[in-house]
Amino acid sequence: MNWTLLKNSLLVSALTTLLAVASGFFIALFLAGLGWRWRRWWIGGAVMGLALPPFLITGCCLHLLGLTGVWRAWLPLDIYSLGGTVWVLSLMLWPISLLLILGAWQRLEPGQLECEPKLTGWPLIHRLLVPLARNALAQSAVLTFVLTLNNFAVPAILQVKVFPVEVWVEFNNNLKIGSALAMSWPLVLAPLLLLFWLRRREVSWPRLEGAVSAGVFRRQLGAGWFWVAGFIAVGATFLSVGLPLTDLCASGRTWLEFFPAFKAGQGAAINSAIFSMMSAALVVGVALATWRWPLGVIVWLPFLVPGVLVGFVLIFVFNSRVLSLFYESVGIVFLAWTLRYLAVGWNTTAHALRSVDRDLSDSARLEGASRWQLLRHVHWPQIAPQLAAAWYLTYLFCLWDAETLILIMPPGAETLSVRVFNFLHYGHNPQVNALCLILLLIAVAPLALFLAVNARRKQMIPLLSGALALIGLLAGCSPATPSNQAPVESKFFSRVKVIGARGAGPGEFNKPRSVAVDAQDNLYAVDMTGRVQKFSPDGTFLSFWQMPQTDKGKPKGMCRDEKGNVVVLEPHYSRVNHFTPDGRLVAQWGAHGTNAGNLAFPRSVIVNSRGDIFVSEYGLAERVQQFTSEGSNWVRVLGRGGDGDGEFNRAEGLGVDARDRLYVADSCHHRVQIFSADGKFLAAYGKPGSGRGEMSYPYDVKVDGQGFQFVCEFGNSRIQIFDAHGQPVEILGGPGAAPGQFSNPWGVALDSKGNLYVADALNHRVQKFIRRDPIRAQSEPAVSGQLFVVSRQSSVVGGYPKTNCRPGVADHGPRTTDHGLFK
Repeated sequence: MNWTLLKNSLLVSALTTLLAVASGFFIALFLAGLGWRWRRWWIGGAVMGLALPPFLITGCCLHLLGLTGVWRAWLPLDIYSLGGTVWVLSLMLWPISLLLILGAWQRLEPGQLECEPKLTGWPLIHRLLVPLARNALAQSAVLTFVLTLNNFAVPAILQVKVFPVEVWVEFNNNLKIGSALAMSWPLVLAPLLLLFWLRRREVSWPRLEGAVSAGVFRRQLGAGWFWVAGFIAVGATFLSVGLPLTDLCASGRTWLEFFPAFKAGQGAAINSAIFSMMSAALVVGVALATWRWPLGVIVWLPFLVPGVLVGFVLIFVFNSRVLSLFYESVGIVFLAWTLRYLAVGWNTTAHALRSVDRDLSDSARLEGASRWQLLRHVHWPQIAPQLAAAWYLTYLFCLWDAETLILIMPPGAETLSVRVFNFLHYGHNPQVNALCLILLLIAVAPLALFLAVNARRKQMIPLLSGALALIGLLAGCSPATPSNQAPVESKFFSRVKVIGARGAGPGEFNKPRSVAVDAQDNLYAVDMTGRVQKFSPDGTFLSFWQMPQTDKGKPKGMCRDEKGNVVVLEPHYSRVNHFTPDGRLVAQWGAHGTNAGNLAFPRSVIVNSRGDIFVSEYGLAERVQQFTSEGSNWVRVLGRGGDGDGEFNRAEGLGVDARDRLYVADSCHHRVQIFSADGKFLAAYGKPGSGRGEMSYPYDVKVDGQGFQFVCEFGNSRIQIFDAHGQPVEILGGPGAAPGQFSNPWGVALDSKGNLYVADALNHRVQKFIRRDPIRAQSEPAVSGQLFVVSRQSSVVGGYPKTNCRPGVADHGPRTTDHGLFK
C-alpha cells in the first residue's frame, strides 16, 4: 500500500466534501428564501455547473492562476497543488448537496415555523433545518467523497498524485494491468460501499415551490443569515459557472483561435458529435430492452469508478488477436461509453416505464395490442420526454469524456475532449478555450434541434439513425489485420516497415514520441516507459537504457549531435542529455528558468552543421534558444509568444537544412516557420485544415538533402511533404492502424539514405518508410539556397492566394520578411 498516495487521496476527498457540502447548504438556505421564479433560474444554473465539462473549470483556473496566469501577479496561488485540486473539485460538485438539501426541505411545514415564532436564525438552522436535511447531508457527503476519490481528469491536469492518476500512470508506464488493478481496489470498494449504503435510502429532489412560502422562510431565517448565504451563493455560482463561461466567451483570443482550431480539429469535432449521439442512442436502446432486469448495482458501478478502470477491463478482454478487429474499430468506443453511462439511461427509462398509466396498458392488452404496439401507441407518448432527457444527458457525459477513451482510443477516433485534456496536461493554451467553445456548441446543438422541431414523432429519429449508423460502422470501419510490411503509393518511398508493437518488453513501445538516427543509421526511440531503445537499420532490437529520473515526466525530443552522440531532452527536468550510442551519459546541461540560457519545458532539439544546438520551449517561454556545442555558451533567442511572423504558439519539432536554416513546427498556429542561420525570420507556410497544404498541429519537421520538408501532423495523423519552395508535394498516410497509416504521430527522423522514421505514438510503433532513390536523397539542394521569392505586393504568395487575414486568424500562407531572396 502506498500510504502517501492514500493520504493524498483521502485528504483531497475529505476537504472537497467538506467545502462542497458546506457551500451547498448555505446556497440552499438562500434559494429556500427566494421566490419560485428566481429559484428556477438558480437551480438551472446549478445544474449547468454540474453538467459543464471538468476541463472547462480547470482550464479557466489555469488561465487565471497557472504559472503564466493573468491573475498570477496579484493572486499568487499555486493551482498545481492539493489545495488547487480541492478548490476546483468543490466548484464542480457543490450542486449535488444543494439539490439534495432543497429536496429534503420540501417536508418543511408552515406550522413548524408558525408554532415557534422565536425559532429564527441559528436556532432554526441548528434545531430544525439540519435535522430535516440530515439524511440528505449524509447522502451528498458520501456521494461527493466517492466522486472526488474517483475523479481522474482534474488531479491529472493539475499534476496531483492521487489513486486514479497513479493507477493510470502505472499502466501507462509498464503496461501491466495486474499491478494497475492491484492499486485500484480502493476505487472499486468505495463505490460498492456507497451503493450498498444508498440502496434502501430514498432520494428527494427539489420542487420549484415548497410547502413553506419563500417570504416566511426568509423572515424566520433572518436578514443576516439570508444575505450571508446569498453572498456565498453568488460567489459559488459565479466562480463555477459565470467565470468559466465569461473567460471562455469574453476573451478575444478565444474568437481569434476559433476558426483555426475548428478547421484543424474538424475531424475530432465530428468524432465527438457522432460518437456521443450513437452511444447515447445505444444506451437508451439497451435500457428499453433491459429495464425489467435487476441491474441497479451493476450499471452504477462503471459510472462511479474512474473511466480508466473501464479502459483497463476492455483492454484485458479485447486486446487479443481474435478480437483485434473489434478492438481497433470505433465499436470499442461505443461499448466503453455504453458500459460507463448505461446507469443514466437505464434508471431514467426504468422509472419512466414504471410510471406509465397501468389502466391504459391493461386496456391496450385487452384489445390485443402487441408489445411493439403497446410501446409505440401507449407507452411512448408518456415516456418520450424522459427518454429524450436520458439521451441528452448521456450525450453530454459522452461528449465530455476523456478518461475512458484515453487508453483505448482507436486510430483516427480522437475526440475534442481528449485533445483538450492533452493540451491542459501541459498547461493552459489559447486554443483550449476555442476547443471548449466548439464542444459547448456541439453540446447545445441537439437541444436546440429538439426545441425547434418540437414534434413527438421525430423523437425516435436519434435512436433509430444512431442504431443503424452504428451497425454500418461496426460492419465497415474495422481495419484489416496489419502485416509487418506493405508497399506505399509515393514518389519518395517504395514500402513501409513496421518496427515494434505495444508492450513494455525489449523492442516494444508504449506511445513512442521521438526518434533519431546515429551515423551508422541505427534507430533510437523514446516512449512513455522512459526508455531509449536502439534498433539496427533493418529494425532489429539491439539494446536500451533507462532514463534515470521519470517521476516528473518522460523524455521527449531527440537528435544526433556533431560528435555522433544521441541527444535526449527531459522536458519536466529542463535539461539536455548527451549519450554515446551505447547509452553512456557524457554530458548533461540545462537549468530551469525563463531567463536567457535557462530552459522552461524544452520540447525538441536539433544540431546544425556547426554543432550549434537549438532547443524549442513551450509554456512559460514560447521560444527557440541557440547554444554552442553541448550547451557551453548561449548564443541567442529566436521568437517569442504571439501570432505574428517569428512568433510561436507551442513551438514543437525542429529541423535544419543543408544551409543551416532552421525550421520550426509552430504547432498551435498550424504552420512551419523558417529562420536563417543567423536567426532572422524568413518565411512561414501552412494554415489550419486537413486539405493539401493545410496542417493540424504539426509536431515535427525534418528536411532532407534536397530541401524537401517532412511535416509530422499530430492532428491529421499524416506526414505531409513540401518542396524547397514551400509547396505541398505529397501526403503520406492518414488515420488508421495498417502499415503506412498513423494514429497521432509525434516525431520523425531521416537517415543518411533518406529513409523516414515516424514515431506512430497511439499505434505504439515506429514506421520506417524506405526511399526509392537513396542516392538522390543525399544530393545538394536543387535551388542553390533559394527557397522561394515573395513580393508583398503580389497576389500570390508562394503558390497560395494572398489574404488580408490578421496574423494567427485563419491563414498562415507562406510569408517572408523584406529580404526578398533567402540566403
